Amino acid sequence: MKNNDLIGKIAIVDTELNPSGTVLIDDEIYEAKTNGEKIEAGRGVKVTRVLGKKIIVIRV
Repeated sequence: MKNNDLIGKIAIVDTELNPSGTVLIDDEIYEAKTNGEKIEAGRGVKVTRVLGKKIIVIRV
């Protein structure tokens, strides 16, 4: 999957985002970051941007 294809996808937080951590999308783990918000493991997030190999997410 190309990185830009991730935009709009819903992910599950794998390791707490504080503000960085990992998320699970379609059985793959990705490095993710919030805009400073802490999000607990198990929560749903949405991919809003892709910066290189890191994705930016918001809580859903």
